[in-house]
Order: sequence, then C-alpha cells, then structure tokens
Amino acid sequence: MEQVVEDILRKGEEKRREIVSLGESERDAQVHQAEKQAAEERAKALERLSRAIAQMEQQELSSAELESKKALLAAQRGVMEDLRQLVLHDLEGYPADKRKKLYAKLVEKAKKELGECLVYSREQDRPLLNLPTGMSYAGSIACRGGLVFESKDKSIRLDYRFESMLEDVWNRNMQEIYNRLFR
Repeated sequence: MEQVVEDILRKGEEKRREIVSLGESERDAQVHQAEKQAAEERAKALERLSRAIAQMEQQELSSAELESKKALLAAQRGVMEDLRQLVLHDLEGYPADKRKKLYAKLVEKAKKELGECLVYSREQDRPLLNLPTGMSYAGSIACRGGLVFESKDKSIRLDYRFESMLEDVWNRNMQEIYNRLFR
C-alpha cells in the first residue's frame, strides 16, 4: 500500500512538475510575445512621433517662410510708397517755369478734347495759366499741382492733377519700377 501511495505521489509530483513546466513555458512564450508586441508598438509609436515631428518642423518652417515673405513684401510696399511720395513731392516742387510750360501743353490738349471748358488749379498756380478764349478759370482745388478741366455742362472731367497723372503712370509701370528697385 505504501508502494501504491508512493507511486501515486511520485506520479502526482511528476504531473505537477510537468504542469508547472508547461505553465512556465506558456508564460515565457506569452511574455516573449508581449515583449515582441510592445517592441513593435514602440517602433510604430516612434515612427508616428518622428513623422509628427517632421510635419511640425515643416509647418514651422513654412510658417516662418511665409512670415518672412510677408515682412519682405511689407518692406517693399513701404519702399514703393516712400518712392511714390518722394516723386509726388518732387512734382509739387517743380519749378514755376517748367510748370507753366506743362500747363500750356495740358491746356492745349484739353482744348482739343473739350473745346470751351472750365479750368481748376491750386491757387498758387493760377498766375501760371494762360487760358485761351473759351476756357475760364473756375476756382482752386486742393492738390499738389496740375489742372482739372471740366466741360461747360459739367458732364466730362479731365483730371490732370499731379496725383492723378502719377497714379496712372505708377499703375502702368509698377512692375518695371518694382523690378528696378528689387531685382
């Protein structure tokens, strides 16, 4: 009987060791599989993180480039506007004898286009005007120089103020002016 009990205990112990060994093997396999899966997830997360960082860097770089371009354009616009104001200031200070000749040409041009008409100028330029018959001085206007002609019925107006003429020339030649300044 003792022998039978010992055999049962021995077989039980062997079975227990077999079960424990099998459990440990299964545990080791699961741990290995979990470590492998964690390493794969870690690699995927690092890849996603690297892509996100690269995307953020690209966005920051693009944003900085855009801001730089905006600042450059604003500075260029400022230079263009300063130049425009300088030209207008120079036109305003145009010598009286040259303004008188310019006004004579403008009067001739307006006479061909409008015939009899009204003429406006800034007050200090009135003495420079030599108006032919049919053209009459209608008053002063606030401007930096130049003339405005208006038909007698006031339906047509020719604006030859320095500001308007500069605006027209400026708009037609802006690209060339820009290229000369900044290229």
